[in-house]
Amino acid sequence: MNLFGELRELLAGDISFKIANITGEKEEKVKVAIDGLIPTLVGGLMKRVSNEAGATTLMNVIQRGKHDGSISEKLQDYLRDKESFTPLFEQGSALVSQVLPDKKSSIATLISQFASIRNSSATSIMAVVAPVVVGKLGKLVISQGLDKIHLANYLLDQKIHLIDETPDALQPKMIDTLGIAIFMSQEIKPIQFAPAAPIKSVAVNNTVAPKPEKESKMTYSTKNYESESSGGLGSIPKWFLPSVLIVAVIAGLGYFAFTYDWKSLSTSSDSMVDSSEMEEVTGAVIDTNSLAKDSSTAKVDTTALKAEEKTIAVNLPNGQKIDLTNGSFTYNFARYLADSSATVNRVFTFDNIGFEGNTGALTAGSDKTVIDLAKIMSAYPKSQIKLTAYIDNMGDSLQSKRLGSRRAAAIRNILIGNGINAIRIDFMGIVLRNASNKGVELKVVKK
Repeated sequence: MNLFGELRELLAGDISFKIANITGEKEEKVKVAIDGLIPTLVGGLMKRVSNEAGATTLMNVIQRGKHDGSISEKLQDYLRDKESFTPLFEQGSALVSQVLPDKKSSIATLISQFASIRNSSATSIMAVVAPVVVGKLGKLVISQGLDKIHLANYLLDQKIHLIDETPDALQPKMIDTLGIAIFMSQEIKPIQFAPAAPIKSVAVNNTVAPKPEKESKMTYSTKNYESESSGGLGSIPKWFLPSVLIVAVIAGLGYFAFTYDWKSLSTSSDSMVDSSEMEEVTGAVIDTNSLAKDSSTAKVDTTALKAEEKTIAVNLPNGQKIDLTNGSFTYNFARYLADSSATVNRVFTFDNIGFEGNTGALTAGSDKTVIDLAKIMSAYPKSQIKLTAYIDNMGDSLQSKRLGSRRAAAIRNILIGNGINAIRIDFMGIVLRNASNKGVELKVVKK
């Protein structure tokens, strides 16, 4: 079930026209605001119910406020004029404060900028849309007998539609405003809130432990050990044994120095492995003390060296060091940012990254490339990028574009989850016609 489509139907007809008359905004802009508010409010509720406290709050609001979906039938009456609208505005504003208490103002600002309307108008439209959204959920709770766990899972199941149903121009700012970047990148799994901890029983065990036949008592010896002067080890001074051990160690070292063949240390330098050469090729620090002294018996695994040649340790300006494959996307990107003479607008194509079928989910292991990218961007805090995912036209241009946006957003979410400010990352999806899939590209907007 796609909740977004059903909400749009409830807010269709002449609802936008009547809201426009009340707010003084153009009807086209009111429609844009409604299209933006539906996914924004639902996205905020998704994140809210992902923990037990939020799910409990939403369920309590639905039950105590008697939100049963009947609001949709009363909208026409509420929107007759400004006087009739006042009760709905008050109820709707209070509802948003209850379910999304820390997001009310920021959502109004977001929609105001997105639809190019006044902030007060965005607040009024939100007061209309919010009761419809919560009323629809309340109707489901009543008709399907949902508890807070099933209500939470129903909302979380809508996450697969959220990016598709959010206007492209609104997606980045909506994700930032709601703080759902990491939430969106997580795998959708049914949640099961932990049951309350069982109360420990304090009942008295009726089984009586048998009493000991005789009470045990601790006694202390009155013997004076310090004054005892009998023979044996007790008469040896405390410093005697440590002194014997020290003498033995010194004697052993002297014997080693006298018998060791010190000439073996003068072996020709031609038979030694040149560690500086290996360090230059592999980027690894070689411990020469662990190398064989006899070149005739030393064996070098050339297969291992060849593999090591592909990996280079790159030192970043923030003191961090990462191992990158020579010639890879991340290696070239790191070298580019380190080159102060390189200009912006350079484009790089991702490698070692893939997606599951026609979805926005990364394949296993693909996140390493993105995590390395995050480490590089962390070392160059002024850098800003734009991610573009290219998708072959699959017959439905809009769906193809949304798939591209989801893929670019998935990479962006991982970057944000690894400490990169969302402001530094823009993204979009582009549909190609009669061309092969070009994957995902990164364009440097600022160094």
